[in-house]
Amino acid sequence: MKLRNGLLLSCVFLSGLVIGTTTSPIRHAWGQEAGNDSTYQQLSLFGDIFERIKANYVVDPPSDKLIYNAVNGMLSGLDPHSSYMNAKQYADMQVETTGQFGGLGLEVTEAGGLLKVISPIDDTPAFKAGIKPGDIIVDIDGHSTEGLALNDAVDKMRGAVGTKITLTLKRAGVNTPVVATITREIISIQAVKSRLITSAAGDIGYIRLASFSEKADEDIRKAVATLQKQSGGHIHAYILDMRGNPGGLLDQAVAVSDDFLNSGEIVSTHGRHTQDDQVWYAQPGDITNGAPIVVMTNEGTASAAEIVTAALQQNRRAVVLGTRSFGKGSVQTVVPIPGNGALRLTTALYYTPSGKSIQDYGVTPDVKVSDTSKPQDQFADLRESDLQNSFKNPTGVPAPTLPSPIPLPAVAKTIPDKPPASWPAFDATKPETDFQLQMAIKLAAAMNAPGPSTASN
Repeated sequence: MKLRNGLLLSCVFLSGLVIGTTTSPIRHAWGQEAGNDSTYQQLSLFGDIFERIKANYVVDPPSDKLIYNAVNGMLSGLDPHSSYMNAKQYADMQVETTGQFGGLGLEVTEAGGLLKVISPIDDTPAFKAGIKPGDIIVDIDGHSTEGLALNDAVDKMRGAVGTKITLTLKRAGVNTPVVATITREIISIQAVKSRLITSAAGDIGYIRLASFSEKADEDIRKAVATLQKQSGGHIHAYILDMRGNPGGLLDQAVAVSDDFLNSGEIVSTHGRHTQDDQVWYAQPGDITNGAPIVVMTNEGTASAAEIVTAALQQNRRAVVLGTRSFGKGSVQTVVPIPGNGALRLTTALYYTPSGKSIQDYGVTPDVKVSDTSKPQDQFADLRESDLQNSFKNPTGVPAPTLPSPIPLPAVAKTIPDKPPASWPAFDATKPETDFQLQMAIKLAAAMNAPGPSTASN
């Protein structure tokens, strides 16, 4: 089934300045049309407030700014992911989905008035500067982010290539502010990276999927073909690393899931209108020929990445290792407004093959492995459920942990849930310091080919 286009962060009291009432032209027009209709009476109130601000605010505010803030306030009050994009922001979004844009390379969201990093994008300036999932951005170039709208924060972090920006961060387990000065670059996202890993059981194909841009499926297929050629067609198992993958395009999530499945439901969506109710199924053609798969997740694994994780886990196709994912189970539709940007509106929730929603709760790994042995503070585990106005899980109760869809090898019981205190500090250039990856290699080497694809219930 073909996806519809666009599916996808001292008070002053004035007294005596206004005596009596004035009839706002906006309010008057709406009032004439509306009669006693309560919706239009509220629109009349908006027009009245707009005119009073224009007449009496300490400086004359630009009308377009007032309208922009009002529209975004209306949308952000619905959920964390609905928003209005002006023409420039809409153009930026369209560029981002192609995999190349200017900036720092950060996926951020707003949570409880805080600007929080979901994940840095691999090999970008933010990634190289050591910014981590869960970091709270408290200052941008010395200006507090408190009360700053998400779109405005993103605009501040963008800028001319070669210019510098200084971020002040609050990091879990660190008592002093972390300051990072970063040079903006053209961000060319390499959504997929791959390499062969040698193990006693045979070659393991490691695939890093960083985002679901418009070529994710194509790049996954190329990576698997390259790995198979390099190994002479003898790959024992695959590791699909989606840690810190913030998601992206729904059609790419469906296509990537289908790459590793021969049959079974991938995902379904259900919304207010019947046209938003859809189901996608896998077609024959597992590109790995049934080799075992370990999927790696963490708290930065979100949205489209969670669709793939749940589809492979619940169709008895992969074992999931890491920490619980972010828990974003909603679908946004982008509605262009000719000449005035676009509306990003939540139109549906998606459901995994088991019929469960991951909204709020995320996907629970079969083998839980943290990347740190340090105690975490209250911000370290911030997820979708912590975002202001986030949807509640439609079932109203925590999604039950499904039994492991694939029998775990005996070695799984020997894998610790966190690195020992003596484990070396993580260095992105040294895979041997990546504790979660080393445990995934250990697990993948011990796995055998799974049985037929059948979703758990």
